[in-house]
Amino acid sequence: MLNELAAEFQLTYFKDNDFIRKICPKCGRAFWSQGDWPTCGESPCEEYSFLGNSPMPRPMSIHDMRETYLSFFEEHGHGRVRRYPIVARWRDDVFFTQASIYDFQPWVLNGVVEPPANPLTISQTCVRFNDIDNVGVTGRHFTFFEMLAHHTFNKPAKEIYFKERTVELCHALLSDRLGMDPRKIRYVEEWWEGGGNSGPCMEVILDGVELATLVFMQYRETPQGRIPMDMRVVDTGYGLERLTWVSQGTPSAYEAVFGPVVKRLQTSAGIKTDYDILATYSRTAGAMDMQTAADVRNLRETTARRLGISYDELLRTVGPMEDIYIVCDHSRALAFLLNDGVVPSNVREGYFARMLVRRALRSMRTLDMQMSLSDIVGQQIDYFSPHFPDLGENHDDIMELVDVEERRYYETLDRGRSIVRRMTRELRGNPVTTDQLIELYDSHGLNPEIVREFSDVPIEIPDNFYQMVAKRHEDTAMAEEASTTEEYPSDMPETIMGYYEDPKIMVFQSKIVGMEKGAIILDRTYFYPEGGGQEADYGTINGLKVVNVQKVRKTILHFLEGKHDLTIGQEVTCAIAEDRRRQLMRHHTAAHIINGTAQRMLGNHVWQSGAHKSVDEARLDITHYENFSDEQREELERRCNEIVLEDHPVEIKFMPRDEAEARFGFRLYQGGVVPGKIIRVVNTTGVDVEACGGLHCERTSHVGPIRILRTKRIQDGVVRIEYSAGLAAVSGMQADKACVDM
Repeated sequence: MLNELAAEFQLTYFKDNDFIRKICPKCGRAFWSQGDWPTCGESPCEEYSFLGNSPMPRPMSIHDMRETYLSFFEEHGHGRVRRYPIVARWRDDVFFTQASIYDFQPWVLNGVVEPPANPLTISQTCVRFNDIDNVGVTGRHFTFFEMLAHHTFNKPAKEIYFKERTVELCHALLSDRLGMDPRKIRYVEEWWEGGGNSGPCMEVILDGVELATLVFMQYRETPQGRIPMDMRVVDTGYGLERLTWVSQGTPSAYEAVFGPVVKRLQTSAGIKTDYDILATYSRTAGAMDMQTAADVRNLRETTARRLGISYDELLRTVGPMEDIYIVCDHSRALAFLLNDGVVPSNVREGYFARMLVRRALRSMRTLDMQMSLSDIVGQQIDYFSPHFPDLGENHDDIMELVDVEERRYYETLDRGRSIVRRMTRELRGNPVTTDQLIELYDSHGLNPEIVREFSDVPIEIPDNFYQMVAKRHEDTAMAEEASTTEEYPSDMPETIMGYYEDPKIMVFQSKIVGMEKGAIILDRTYFYPEGGGQEADYGTINGLKVVNVQKVRKTILHFLEGKHDLTIGQEVTCAIAEDRRRQLMRHHTAAHIINGTAQRMLGNHVWQSGAHKSVDEARLDITHYENFSDEQREELERRCNEIVLEDHPVEIKFMPRDEAEARFGFRLYQGGVVPGKIIRVVNTTGVDVEACGGLHCERTSHVGPIRILRTKRIQDGVVRIEYSAGLAAVSGMQADKACVDM
């Protein structure tokens, strides 16, 4: 690999600008620089040297740094792209956006759609939970961060730029625009692998800290070995928080990033800080690989020795500040997660939001802070909303979600003492296991530190407890369900899906082109198959009852009642049960009306979580933190029927994915990820826009009356709305009247 890397980075730019290649005697990695440096410059090979001694000519706020970066790349021909949501709703393999390249996977990298600009630059909001136990301790770790990036997507027919220009732009940004000494910048050779792709990369180091990673994605890893990619991708990542920290030279990154919020929390908690101690602590932490509690104790002992103070004296200074930093990090992460539609719960994305709430409140409780978590989240919104206007627009919704979670947390503590003591009595002196701690956390909301406080027996908390539970929930929730398409051969005849061309056709002629496991395959069909929560059409084929219709890949399978003597090649007459079809269409369109109305009524956090549309009733599951009150149910029903009476057109069209996303945003994916370059967009004008494969009424007035039958909380963070529409609603009203008249 060493020789391979050496060949990858014999750049003309390095040669023309007098860069020297050396091998770091401490870590053994090769690096390039214009200065005569003995090591690669990254901790632990060198300590931080920028604390109190910034290499930049002026301190910059996080907002100034973001704009400086994006403007620089705009000036150099890059299109500025708005951030994508933190919740990666365009993907089904991850919950969260963890890097800017996630924005363009899989569709851009697979060549399905074009990038929004090429080249492009972006500041992408990201969350990662793999280092959550290090937040507040090391001075540099965050759960939420912004990744500054510039990307190019190079195709054989059109090369934008690759390694040479990427390094040149990086050097110009750091030295010419940000004013750092170019001789201090070191480029360390590395190799990157991820998601089945690989390529050489360079870590950009200055004054002991990594500022950026420049990845050159150019190979695909296969069982047969490494093969070149058709599209070569420049995937860069610059740490906005790191750059801001270096510009200010503060004791930790948190003072630089959170501006006035840290100072307000210190004042609220009555904490006075010795910044020399904090700077030494961060400098020492930067030279250590923080993995366990033993590492943390070693960090503190080493720092205390360097300062000539006792361990306890050090702890009195750094302990409260670690909690302040945790609250700052988690409150900012919460503001953005809730803004992007996450509802705290015990499942999926909501689990991680609830984890942040509980950890922040635990730290606030330790500090005995006399303020609410929503107050702190509000301060973060005030600080960041001038640059992220949607935070301000969703302020009230975010505050309500945080208040509900905070109230539930303290209700949990009230119950927690008796729960923990009952469990420890049952253990009869045996230690509390890690699995039991996780069960108490997942099922009862009790942080392990709280369990230890309430317990009558000693409790050993795993060093990486929160990393463990985060990983467990990521692995469990993202497990893919087995696909039923594997039950059918891949070479079945394809079916022309006429129900999209003209959903009004109810009688048609077709030809049988195949049979599979008792099902009839037609060359063209107007029967709608079950999908998107909508039940299948019924009807007849040559007078034989059609009792189920399913779509497998590009084939429509028609299942008949009983035996038949139909044959391949036979021309048949097909008839769809019109009343059933129209009622299913009403219920599907009503689902869109209810979803859009609930989102406007309850807040930005409302997303579709599931749906089913049958003939007599239908249901829509939405993300929400509590069941509807009677008044809310009545209000929802009233608003939905107003939309019916207003006679909004329902516009349906097939659109290129990138065009649809640019026009309507990622709320398109209410029903989940939709594959393909072209997606079918259902626009209930002024109400709701979704990528949807279902059949719909042409106007909202065709839905008829909508009745909200009942609502219930079916799981943490999800409310089910059961409803009926059209003739089903009328039948229900008549049945209710008959009961009253009896």
